[in-house]
Amino acid sequence: MAEPFTIKIWGARGTLSSLSRRTDNFGGNTACVEVRCGRDILILDAGSGLQLLGDDLMRRLKHASQDDAKSLLNLNLFFSHCHYDHISGFPFFAPFFHPSAKVNVWSGHLEGPDKTRNMIADYMRPPFFPVGPEVFAAELSLRDFEPEDVLRPIDGIEISTLSLNHHDGCVGYRIDFDERSLCYITDTTHIVGEPDLRIPDFCRDTDLMIYDGTYTDAEFPTFWNFGHSTWEEGVRLAKLANAKRYMIFHHRPSRDDKALAAIERDCRKEFRRSWAAREGQVIKL
Repeated sequence: MAEPFTIKIWGARGTLSSLSRRTDNFGGNTACVEVRCGRDILILDAGSGLQLLGDDLMRRLKHASQDDAKSLLNLNLFFSHCHYDHISGFPFFAPFFHPSAKVNVWSGHLEGPDKTRNMIADYMRPPFFPVGPEVFAAELSLRDFEPEDVLRPIDGIEISTLSLNHHDGCVGYRIDFDERSLCYITDTTHIVGEPDLRIPDFCRDTDLMIYDGTYTDAEFPTFWNFGHSTWEEGVRLAKLANAKRYMIFHHRPSRDDKALAAIERDCRKEFRRSWAAREGQVIKL
């Protein structure tokens, strides 16, 4: 029997949280994705959705078996990069305040030594934040890597990495587990008519490709230098990659539920097994 391999969306917005009645359906929290590989938990990005995930993990812990409790307290968190919308939830992640928790925190988008440690220390310091990471009770292991490295954080899980085209650097991830795969490609841009062929090569035959669909092709000429892409470019790349499913991610903060639903309908005309990411959505791979 295949091992469970699921993802849950805790935040799919980009740039800025957008919490209002106009965004109730798709959600307004910024990037955070929970990936379950068997019992093990991987977390992609630490946007405002991370706070929701952390509180949920603590609720699960109250009713967990001994084996499940161990998994809930031994986590791996991977940053794509450290722009605020991808790191804002970090100081508020409940497991960091649990003395039995052990969390590996990974990043590879910056240059130089101790880049993960420096990234966190620079974010959690006055005058930007009142306390530093020394307030955490958990055991944090801060781990650096270089783009293109292959990571093996847990037996049976292989994570490939790719440098993306974004201001200040960004990393895409491919998670391979139990003969299935997930690709997380957010915060990247493109040149019109010149697809970044590294991406379909990286995502070849994946079970699910998550891609930065902040803009539409019609909007892109106005925002070409903002570091983001379009849902239509994602369709083109997903087809080149022979991806089985495609998810639009990193929704523009001003895009309300009605507009996202229209984009989703248009996307399905081009790529049948596709949708716009919704906060709270669970996908089985």
